[in-house]
Amino acid sequence: MLTVICSTEQIESMEYYLRSSGVADVFLRKNIQKQETEESGAGKGTQYTADEVYFAVTGEKASKESIAEDFDYWYSKGEEITQGELADKYSLEELRMQAYSNASEACEKTIYAGIDVEISTGTEHFSLTEKDQLNLFGKKMQLLAGEEKLEYHEDGQPCKYFTAADMQKIVDRAMFYVSYNTTYCNAVNMWIKSAEKASDLEQIQWGAEIPEEFQNEVLKDYMKILASGGIS
Repeated sequence: MLTVICSTEQIESMEYYLRSSGVADVFLRKNIQKQETEESGAGKGTQYTADEVYFAVTGEKASKESIAEDFDYWYSKGEEITQGELADKYSLEELRMQAYSNASEACEKTIYAGIDVEISTGTEHFSLTEKDQLNLFGKKMQLLAGEEKLEYHEDGQPCKYFTAADMQKIVDRAMFYVSYNTTYCNAVNMWIKSAEKASDLEQIQWGAEIPEEFQNEVLKDYMKILASGGIS
């Protein structure tokens, strides 16, 4: 919550007071201005004004130094929350744990949602839940055994037979999709792990382009395949 403060003494851009309980009161200020005023019967005086946000944090989760290094980030969060509210959820390690969880959940949802595969009968959609992946692994074994006609089903449709060529395409596409997203998730986690400031984590979202320093060798190969249209 943003407030405006006035003082006859110089205003500091940041004050951090650690209580004996381990919780710190944090005051962050911007737009600090000095004004000369006319004081009744006392001549001219000096007054300082500033925009201020105030919140509390657990000292172990957000030190004075870490907040100072990420001042604009913490100031923006202070504008959003109730004055004096405990702001631990915005600290680096809290956000890092949440980012790992978000990446895992997004990866699972993306994979489970499945893929569209263009086969001889048209474009059909196949979910890729863990059960679906196990079923498709079984189809791969049947293909290796030389089966020419394999039973399976498109989402929401009755079971039917697929040709070996169509089923091979479904299996290949599914395996690539699962492997690519799993590898992408691993790279996202490495990116998350590297964050040194809470604000660094705000740019890490599922679907974002992975910075080259976090692109492992496997991901780079998968990206080349996608760019070349090798998987359809």
